[in-house]
Amino acid sequence: MTLPPTGVYTPLPTFFKADDDYSLDIDTQLKHADYIHQAGVSGVLIGGSNGEAVNLTKKERHSIVKAVRERVDDSFVILAGTVGQSISDVVTDISELKALGANYAVILVPGYFANLTNQQGLIDWFTAIADKSLLPIIIYNYPGVQNGIDLTFDSYITLSQHPNIVGCKLTHYNFPLYTLLGQSQQLKDNNFRVLAGVGQVFLPGLSVGVEGCIDGLSNVFPKCMVQIWNLYSQGKLEEAQKLQALVTKVNEMTAVLNLLGLKYAIKHILGVGEVHGRPPLNQPIDLKVWEKYLPDFNELWAIEKSL
Repeated sequence: MTLPPTGVYTPLPTFFKADDDYSLDIDTQLKHADYIHQAGVSGVLIGGSNGEAVNLTKKERHSIVKAVRERVDDSFVILAGTVGQSISDVVTDISELKALGANYAVILVPGYFANLTNQQGLIDWFTAIADKSLLPIIIYNYPGVQNGIDLTFDSYITLSQHPNIVGCKLTHYNFPLYTLLGQSQQLKDNNFRVLAGVGQVFLPGLSVGVEGCIDGLSNVFPKCMVQIWNLYSQGKLEEAQKLQALVTKVNEMTAVLNLLGLKYAIKHILGVGEVHGRPPLNQPIDLKVWEKYLPDFNELWAIEKSL
């Protein structure tokens, strides 16, 4: 299986109409996808946490993958999130996502039975899926939504030996683990790519061998996130540090307001999409938080427009 390209990936939100059913707003979804596609990112993640995957039906989730795949060129990478803990269901989901044009399957570490789960059980679960998966797998490690379960370095080493498991998305701030994984020659030899899942550690992650980032802020500032990658690759560390500092400041807003804050920012900049999510994420954002970070947001937007 081929490795996912290095660089920046955008975890797309799911847009809903302002109707009683919170039905999908595919028109807005595609307008936003166009904005991201034209910005030079390596690809998108559809059906992740940022996309409210757990609040979508399987048919809805697949319809977004299909619509975006038909909208963009074949070279644009689509990472597709799966939902659930049933091994059989996840395998079936992956086969259907492949038929719709997805390039990789992103699978969240199972956390429902957190108090009963050990590392070997997690290894066995991922291995059982990988044995039958029709797409290469990226492990999605987000302890904040998986009851605190965290894969260990040794578990990553073991899972990387499976030819169908090609990388991981680290959505946490366990920087010792970033370092261990990014510097592991064994992972490199096993064709396993380490991607940061939070933009606040993008540049620090690159410095220890992380090879890309899947971060929500790229929904609004895709060129700025790509610019961090480019500056680092060109050895322009001081410029990269300054841009990373500003990105981190703005990302502190999204850390508080999360995906609703991103939707608010998209509406503010692009003028598209409703800000709400589906219940229980149908509440308004705290505008005091938005206003606190608005000066940094505007400064970063000026850079985005200049790129």
